[in-house]
Amino acid sequence: MIRTAVLIFCIALSLGGCAKVGEFGNSLKNTLQGEYYLQNHNYKQGLETFGQIVKSDRKSPEANFYYGRFLLAENQVHQALSYLKQATALAPDKSDYQFWQGVAYGESGQEGMERKSYQKALRLDPNNIQALTYLGNNRLRARKYQDALKYYNRALELSDANPQALFDRAVTLRHLGRVAEEKQALLDYLDAYPSGGFARLAADRLNTLGDQSYRNHQLGLRTLTLTKISFAPFSDHLSDESTPSLDLVGATVANMPRGRLNIIVYQLNNSSLARRRALSIGEYLTRHYPELQTDNRLQISWFGTAEKRVVLKKTMFLKESVQFFLTDFKKK
Repeated sequence: MIRTAVLIFCIALSLGGCAKVGEFGNSLKNTLQGEYYLQNHNYKQGLETFGQIVKSDRKSPEANFYYGRFLLAENQVHQALSYLKQATALAPDKSDYQFWQGVAYGESGQEGMERKSYQKALRLDPNNIQALTYLGNNRLRARKYQDALKYYNRALELSDANPQALFDRAVTLRHLGRVAEEKQALLDYLDAYPSGGFARLAADRLNTLGDQSYRNHQLGLRTLTLTKISFAPFSDHLSDESTPSLDLVGATVANMPRGRLNIIVYQLNNSSLARRRALSIGEYLTRHYPELQTDNRLQISWFGTAEKRVVLKKTMFLKESVQFFLTDFKKK
């Protein structure tokens, strides 16, 4: 990147006058420096540096833009908006400037102006993924669900790994009552991002819709979102798709200084199969994580009944399931 910047600078030097070269050099320096501070989350240093630059060069769009960004990062919203507005006035053709002005409007509660900024950003660059996603959020808050869905879908066409668009598309589909599509949207999110707070929410919502492909398990202070532990039909042979989840459980508990892992298997009207499946899980975990063999760290149970679960205040009965939780775990 540095070599490219130097090459561009040399071309400008050969084509333009001293004044233009000076302006270009300052612009390039401000951009490189601003991006460096942002990428390293060094907002305080960015504030100090660009505060000085803005004082000496109030007409620099880059200086106003980055100073506004650092103010916004430090939750100084109203000041940030002032500088971002100045940046868009000085460089009205920059889509990113319009987008970040919209973010500042949104943070200050001016949702109408926020929407207009995103729309202008998209007129300048129809493929601005951030503007598409945030405009979707703006429309979702306004309960304009069809509009929101349109923007999320467009953002996902450009980048199918966009976590916010993936999750909020599912929320939008729920509001529209399109249950089958909501299920698929939740699965798309969980397939791409199977951990974290939004994954836990997505798994719980998916469960209430009758899909147990993912499930949350509480292991001490940690909540793991796991894919369903599955077996070959009518057997205790673990499916290959189950091993990553079992590995996550095994590694998590093995790295804990204390706590007993409880494994409970339910199989309606077939306690023998439930027992074999529970033992199969225990055998896999102790074989791959021998630390779990010591001090009776595994407790295995099985039932020939359905499991009763309550998720998001909804009661459900699962004909077959696997449950993990930790006991004898003491918070420090």
